[in-house]
Amino acid sequence: MLKSVYQLICYTLPLLVFFSSSGESRPHVAHQGTPDAARTASQRVLLLEAVKIGILSSLGMDMEPRPTQKASEQELSRMYQLYRETLREMRGNSSHLLKETRQSTMTTVLFPATVEPVKVLQPGERPQALQHMQWYRAVFNKNINIKMELTLARAELKISRHILNKPTSVQSEVNVNVNGAKLMNSAARTHLDSLVHGSVSGTQDVMLDISPEVEKWMRTDGQSLVVDVGLAMADTDAIKSNPTISLELGLTQPKPAQRTRRSNAEGDCEERGWCCQKSITVSFKDIGWTDWVVAPSEYTMHFCEGTCPHNYKPASMHTQVKSRMHQITKGGTPHPCCVPAAYEPMVLMHYDSRGKLKLTPFNDLIVSKCHCA
Repeated sequence: MLKSVYQLICYTLPLLVFFSSSGESRPHVAHQGTPDAARTASQRVLLLEAVKIGILSSLGMDMEPRPTQKASEQELSRMYQLYRETLREMRGNSSHLLKETRQSTMTTVLFPATVEPVKVLQPGERPQALQHMQWYRAVFNKNINIKMELTLARAELKISRHILNKPTSVQSEVNVNVNGAKLMNSAARTHLDSLVHGSVSGTQDVMLDISPEVEKWMRTDGQSLVVDVGLAMADTDAIKSNPTISLELGLTQPKPAQRTRRSNAEGDCEERGWCCQKSITVSFKDIGWTDWVVAPSEYTMHFCEGTCPHNYKPASMHTQVKSRMHQITKGGTPHPCCVPAAYEPMVLMHYDSRGKLKLTPFNDLIVSKCHCA
């Protein structure tokens, strides 16, 4: 019996390769780029198809669900909060991964270079009689603490607004666009009471997880992160001043000695075709699943690929004996294979076959380390 989603994907992939390489189903790529480029593109298509089949199978679904009714804003907000809590708990329970990779964690808070009121027209936006949406643009620049070798563990946008001490009605709604794109989890904006009447004074805070957007920004070279924040207020005079916007980042960094050895080993395995951890970005938008997969919008799938020479990344003494037996019998016994050694968790927020919004945790989908076994 298959034990993990990763095993389902690996089991499905050879079948897809077999059927795609026979008969009419083989894609015709002649005269379009180099053979290697065409082969890589074909492998990506097959791998993504295997991912789709593997995830559906692990969810107990024969086909993609087609929800006829989406969850309410209140339900989305509740589920996003539960989504973040579940993911944070799963990552906390994976402390053994931190011991294996010997990573250190640091936290840094970024403040925007500028925060200015702007006019942002949303698609299909209509003026409402009792509500005014005031937009502010915050521009973040990278500082010396953000380096290419750092890995983002979390990124939370904090929005604080000061309210005058006067009778007012405050509509606690916050819309967020990051680099021109609407935040996928903007439904998680209502961390406050939806409507507050009476005399309101002090500061109201909203925390939003924008890890996917910040992760993309960290991979860019010298570009700014532009965050548009829209605040809905029934009484525009109730806003005391521009909101305070900050970005809290949790970053992980391997120890220098470990990082050097790792980079050299990975370079050798790539050049020699040995067992390596490789990556591919899986976008649920690209595979047409945004109608039923709510979060994350995409994830980086790591997989293990390559040959296993004798005494290379052995998982155990049994692996070394297995490799030696393969040599002695001249291929008469199986050789060690490149397989996952550790995983990192992922949580999928999605609609099920009944149209109900739910969370499904995966402890064995994203590979974090490979070895030969």
